[in-house]
Amino acid sequence: MTNATRIDWKVPLVLLSINAIPLAAGIARLIGLAGNAEISAENARFVAAPFPVIVHILCVGLFSILGAFQFSSGLRPRSARWHKVSGRVVVASGVFTALSGLWMTVMYPIPPELQGSLLYGVRIFVGIAMLISIFIAVTAVIGGDIATHRAWMTRSFALGQGAGMQVVVLLPWMLLVGNPSIFQRDVLMSLAWLFNLLIAELFVQGWSPRNSNFYRGVV
Repeated sequence: MTNATRIDWKVPLVLLSINAIPLAAGIARLIGLAGNAEISAENARFVAAPFPVIVHILCVGLFSILGAFQFSSGLRPRSARWHKVSGRVVVASGVFTALSGLWMTVMYPIPPELQGSLLYGVRIFVGIAMLISIFIAVTAVIGGDIATHRAWMTRSFALGQGAGMQVVVLLPWMLLVGNPSIFQRDVLMSLAWLFNLLIAELFVQGWSPRNSNFYRGVV
């Protein structure tokens, strides 16, 4: 097995593992809505208006899973058609992920303990930034600028994967410190998006621990 082949599968599997808990939580949410789950303060908004959250969960799932395999350096040259078709699904699901996320942020009556003013503003910014990133990426690939396309799709993917990194950030805090305050929770969840963007930017700039040209073989 060559080093390129090892990198080929390592990145998608790492991305999928980070998002495993949010994806499982999304499936559980869908099952709960389908099974007439008992209404509580935590899920009342979803029961009252289920369509946006259903769209969000399904689109995030497609975006996360198919998007992860866009980072496989082996799949693109071996199956260019798969890359193009799945890429279009990633773009569409990314757009609906951002739009449904914005709708839920603005329209759902989210309990204060789950979203303070800081997190509200960050979620609005992330949704809009994700839409702009996808627009730039699509415009670039139509114009034949593959490097710009890859860079901005990488950034949009980072923005769309906030939930996975939020688990990584929040869980150690809760185990070591306890339940965060509203402001602390807002800060920690916001930092998750910042971490994702910093990591994405390293890839965009072509950095990796083993090979400074690693990004040339990705997406």
